[in-house]
Amino acid sequence: MSNIDFSLMQNPVSDAASLMPSIAGKKILMGFWHNWPAGPSDGYRQGRFASLSLEEVPKDYNVVAVAFMKGSGIPTFKPYNVSDAEFRRQVGVLNSQGRAVLISLGGADAHIELRAGQEQALANEIIRLVETYGFDGLDIDLEQSAIDFAANKTVLPAALKLVKDHYAGQGKHFIISMAPEFPYLTTNGKYVGYLQALEGYYDFIAPQFYNQGGDGVWVPEANNGAGAWIAQNNDTLKEDFLYYLTESLVTGTRGFTKIPADKFVIGLPANVEAAATGYVIDKNVVGNAMKRLAVKGHPIKGLMTWSVNWDNGTSKDRVPYNWEFSRRYGALINGLAAPQEPDVAMADMARQQ
Repeated sequence: MSNIDFSLMQNPVSDAASLMPSIAGKKILMGFWHNWPAGPSDGYRQGRFASLSLEEVPKDYNVVAVAFMKGSGIPTFKPYNVSDAEFRRQVGVLNSQGRAVLISLGGADAHIELRAGQEQALANEIIRLVETYGFDGLDIDLEQSAIDFAANKTVLPAALKLVKDHYAGQGKHFIISMAPEFPYLTTNGKYVGYLQALEGYYDFIAPQFYNQGGDGVWVPEANNGAGAWIAQNNDTLKEDFLYYLTESLVTGTRGFTKIPADKFVIGLPANVEAAATGYVIDKNVVGNAMKRLAVKGHPIKGLMTWSVNWDNGTSKDRVPYNWEFSRRYGALINGLAAPQEPDVAMADMARQQ
């Protein structure tokens, strides 16, 4: 168990941020939050994301992942524009509303290099961040070479098990999630080792169904039995892509590893600025795909987006996106019909709760 000296911690142990809200049995809408300032044209179409405080994130997002914990050696985190105490206070605001705040490890440009023997040191640093800021769990968002660099695949899961067991000993549930790019979830994919190592420990997996261009899933039964390749960037077949790729993953078929439906979250970009490809044009498509999954007996846990900041960003012409993602899908995840989309209200959503 951890050998960190908690007597050195100055934070109160019974404030709102010390809560670890449960997501067990709940549908979730998860959004990533940027721990860096907006630039003049950060988007894929030269738009700009919104600078937000944590407490400004809409309540539809019941899980917020803070991006990112990173750095050479043992990765760490520091708020970019507020004090530790203020950041902890804001985490407490969300916790008091029953919302979980995770720290996300990695990111597209992060170089994470863990070495054998650093398991306890990493666990101690994660626990320090939890005690300092009130985080309720950790999201693995390693990408590209960082996924299997050095001893990352063994050290990170071992450290997370130490952390989860530590908080379980206090009667708390430390959340573990992952946000892998979906091609890394094939049967021999680079993320399979993390799934196996954290079997029984992870709470949900939110594969990124974006930024993968023409990659997709081969569906033998499609096209009247002749088979069809359904690509991520095929907007015409977007509903089928969401349905068949998710079904493949929750059943462990069509060349993909298995992730239980009740631990599965579809990751989508908030808008066209947030990803090069993957934006869902037709707002009904996501609900229709989720309905088809539920009818087949595979109701999933929810949706994830990159990112809450882009959800309230602006186009290059400074036209606001005005929380399109959360307005579209918040009611869907909460099991209620969106006012403009009665066909998305599912009678069988009740059995997903």
